[in-house]
Parts: sequence; structure tokens; C-alpha cells
Amino acid sequence: MTDRKTSGLVAAFVAITLVLAGCVVGLPLFLMAGSVSASPCGTLPAPDLSGGGTATTEWDQSQVANAAIIVAVGQEMQVPPRGLVIALATAMQESTLRNLDYGDRDSVGLFQQRPSQGWGTVAQLTDPRYASGKFYTALLKVEGWQGMRLTDAAQAVQRSGLPEAYQKWEDDAYALAAAVLNMGSIDELGGGPPGAPCGPGAFEPVPVGPGGWVQPVRAGIVAPWGQDRGDHKHAGVDLGAPKLTPIRAVAAGVVSTSTCNAPEWHGCDTDGYPGLGGCGWYVDVRHDGDIATRYCHMVRQPFVRVGQKVAAGEVLGLSGSSGNSSGPHLHFEVHRGVAPGQSLNFGNSVDPVAFMAAVGAPLGG
Repeated sequence: MTDRKTSGLVAAFVAITLVLAGCVVGLPLFLMAGSVSASPCGTLPAPDLSGGGTATTEWDQSQVANAAIIVAVGQEMQVPPRGLVIALATAMQESTLRNLDYGDRDSVGLFQQRPSQGWGTVAQLTDPRYASGKFYTALLKVEGWQGMRLTDAAQAVQRSGLPEAYQKWEDDAYALAAAVLNMGSIDELGGGPPGAPCGPGAFEPVPVGPGGWVQPVRAGIVAPWGQDRGDHKHAGVDLGAPKLTPIRAVAAGVVSTSTCNAPEWHGCDTDGYPGLGGCGWYVDVRHDGDIATRYCHMVRQPFVRVGQKVAAGEVLGLSGSSGNSSGPHLHFEVHRGVAPGQSLNFGNSVDPVAFMAAVGAPLGG
């Protein structure tokens, strides 16, 4: 997108309303001519602020204008959708989406970047396009940023004295990104890895090992099996898969569970948070030898149904952050000695890292 197009984006204002939990929240937005309608199978549309979304914060015209620029610059740089959300959340925390000419020490601009630390001159850093580009450039250099919690990825760039402060803006950033992109939900975003998902047939098959096992996702381990969680022990491992990563059955089997178990008042079609409870959208698969596997926190309803036979490597759903979750990842469990009809619990769980290594499909990125 050229500077001229970006200028056109922020030139015309319209007032629209967003529905939030049964309440109407006024949100001044901008309208860009020639909007691109969203498609879950397409690439990211151009920013168009006539869309919807849910938010917990009301943003004024100047704040939304700055958000539109942040998103537009990210698209120009072909930043994956998760990066747009991280950038918006960072600017929400640092400046409340205002292009400040002051800050702590010599910090200025949307991201409160410091000239003395080599980010650029004051004039450059108070140019929203330049500041956004510098943020994305730094973010893309952070190894594994797509699999991190939002606040950890932002902190890797910002080096703030309040490293946890960015996390509280995740829902607002998702909602505002969806509005900027004229989408009803951020889950419609496509164009970044993996490709925009249209169902299990949209993904290429993966090689199956000689023992008939495959990785559920290719991602690093961010939390181990057996970890003490206070009132319970972690029955699986967390794999830092970015949102919309295809989750695959690790071996042939039959789907025994495909459901949402987050609290009914919250549901699973909205990102969860720590303490909410539940696996969100999840799938259990029963395999030969009284082995079962579980796949939690999917972004939307799984692709498979109870009783369906699945092959090793078949896509069950897409990774997300539904249920008791602090950010996009796959919670993966392995259970042994589980007779038909027997429930899956920590007592019959085994360390997925050791198990998957033993069957020839080691976990990890």
C-alpha cells in the first residue's frame, strides 16, 4: 500500500457501532473506498474500517487512524496476521494508540521508541509508518515469535520494565484488527503461515513414519508434562503453534470426542484466558493398543466428528487459544492403558515427549 493509499484510508471518517456483550459501543472509524470482502480462503484484505468485531475499549478517530496505519504497514511487509495483533497490542500499551511526542526518558511515538537506542530520529519515530516498520522489523527477527504469548513477543522487542503489561490488550487488539480489516472475527484472517484454511482438504499431506506416527504440529515445547499447576498436574505438553496451524492425528484411530468444554457463558469461539477452565474446542482420538491422544484449544469447531475414522497425519482442526489458555498453542496429551469408555486423566497420561520419541515421531520444532 502506498503512502497515498494510506492517506486516503485515514481521510474519511464514519461512525459505526460495535455490539459488545449485548451492549452498543460507539467506535469512530474510517472508510476506505474499494474495500475487499473477507474470505476465510483468501489473502488478507486491505484495511477497511467499516467492519465489526468485539472490543472492551472505545477508540477515538485518531487512535483508529493510527491502528489502520499499523495494520497497513504490516501488510506491506507481509507480516503474518499474528504480528499485526502483537503490534496493535504493543501500541495500545505504550501509547494508547496515540502518536506521542513525549514519554519516559526520550521515548516518543506510537511504540515509545527511543532515539538514543538507535530506533531513529524523533521526527522518524513520530511518523506512524516509520515507527510501525521499525517495530515489525525487530519483531520478525525474534526467533519463534509466532509461538510465544503475545506479551513475551512484544517484550522481546520493547524491553519494557513491565514485561507482562502487553498481555491484557490481546482481546482488544484482535477485535480492532478485525475491524480494521473489515472482518467479523480475527479468525477469518488468512495469508500468513499456515495458508488460509478452508477445511482439512486445504492442507498438504505429511510423511508418516515407518511406525505409523507423525507429529501433531511442528512447534517447540513451551510447557512440559507433569508440571505442577497448583490444583492439578499438567497432563500433556504445550506446543507453541501459531494460531491456525493445522493439528494432525498422530496415528490412525477413531474420534471419541469432538466438542467444546469451556464454560457455556463464554463458549469456545472467543479466545479464552488463564483460569477460564476447560480445553476449549478439543478432540480425543482412540488408537490401537488402548492408547488415546487429546488435542486442545482449537480456534474453531474441529473438522472431525465422533465415530469418524482418521488416518495418521489427517487434519483434526486448527490451533488457537480457546478455553483455559494464555495464547495460541496446542495442548497435546497421550494416555495408555485406556479401555473403551474409560476417561482420560492425569493418572493414565504419559509424557508425550518420551512416548513420541519412542514411536519415531519426536516432538519439537
